[in-house]
Amino acid sequence: MKKRVAIVSSYNEECGAAYYSSRLLKHLLAAGYEVEVKRLPVSLLRLQSPTFLRRKGDQEIARIAREIADFDAVFLQFEPGLYGTRPKTSYTRVLRLLKAAKCAVITIHGFDRQMSSRSLMAFGSNMLNLRPGAAVMGLIEGALDPIYESFWSYVRKSPHVKVMTFNRGDQVLLQRFFNLGQITNYPICYFDQEEVGEVRASLDRERFLAQYGLDPKYKYFAVCGFFAAYKGHLTAMKALEFLPDDWRLVLVGGEHPQALEPGRDIGGYVRQLLSFPLAVDRPSADASLEVEGGLKTFLGGPVVRSDQVYRRELRDKLFAKSEFKYFFPTSEIKHRIHYLGQASDEEMPKFYAMLDYVVHPYMRTKEGQSGSGPATFAIEFGSRALFSNAPVFREMGLYFEGAMQYFNIGNFMELADQLQRFDGFVPGLDARRRVAIETYNPKGMVDAYRRLIEA
Repeated sequence: MKKRVAIVSSYNEECGAAYYSSRLLKHLLAAGYEVEVKRLPVSLLRLQSPTFLRRKGDQEIARIAREIADFDAVFLQFEPGLYGTRPKTSYTRVLRLLKAAKCAVITIHGFDRQMSSRSLMAFGSNMLNLRPGAAVMGLIEGALDPIYESFWSYVRKSPHVKVMTFNRGDQVLLQRFFNLGQITNYPICYFDQEEVGEVRASLDRERFLAQYGLDPKYKYFAVCGFFAAYKGHLTAMKALEFLPDDWRLVLVGGEHPQALEPGRDIGGYVRQLLSFPLAVDRPSADASLEVEGGLKTFLGGPVVRSDQVYRRELRDKLFAKSEFKYFFPTSEIKHRIHYLGQASDEEMPKFYAMLDYVVHPYMRTKEGQSGSGPATFAIEFGSRALFSNAPVFREMGLYFEGAMQYFNIGNFMELADQLQRFDGFVPGLDARRRVAIETYNPKGMVDAYRRLIEA
């Protein structure tokens, strides 16, 4: 008899967990499972007030809990923000789903690594009670918050609940913090190589580029995925100044739906992206018009050029927390940047198949990242790809050893240099990628889930 599996996740929306779930569904069906997706109404679940709307969210969770009770296994896609905006709400809802399932696998897309004020209170309490060791370990491990501690304690004590992480580091972290026993790791997987071949065979570079108004005579390197400051788009923009004139930057993506701010016409990060190529920092053509000294007005103050005022304001406000305030372009690059918008689930893989290069100039984030969908596309499609040395990509490199070429976070000169000499990397990268893909692929992902639910 076929095993009945329920996938609890966001679905049919612009979201990494939703896309992962759509691909997991396909590969589980191909492996002979009977599968249903229980779609989370994320927009409703993220409403904290008024109270009656939060209760509506609780009712939806109760409904899903009833529906999954009879399934042989439940694969619950776990990122706290999918279930609510506050830890108490989201973790309580996930617990309700876990308690309803016969057998559950929590797939970790992200989890809270930061402390709350209650964690700090516990730190103070330990210090007052002359327990400095416990206080310091609490700060290091961040496992003091009662909400998180209670949740993971339930997971640890429940034989029917297993955990899947997308990297080895998260598995070690969760084991160290919460002493989890039933846990394994497997990287994100979307496409098998037969599917990759079919996508590539269906496309022609010239026609594909023309579809987006791109001239095939140029070389295109891209940053793909949702817009967020940690994605490092400015590194790619600045790299244009160190590349020949026939290179162009393509930005495929847009703001995440959950990041859109009501009543704001341009988001803060989008404003940075738009402002950077316009803030050309060239020497004044008139040496007498300088911010410091030079000509005086009739009131005795210095004459200040409007473009200098503009750049000063950018540095002091919009780019106050960015090192790129020291690296505004010194030449025109705006005509070499193309925004192609957010691609559909069907279109995104095609960019990895057809664009000349794909770069991933991510920064390290305080919260940490569990995996990267864009990087997964690059590996599976054998894209000519470069990755920053952010921890998320170093973790991926443990699976795809020798198949990923790195550059230092923020080093736009190194990025430009590596793009131009990428041909020399190709033989080694391709050979090692083919070896790794034999082990880490959708079939292996399904087998990893099967071993968990049969354990």
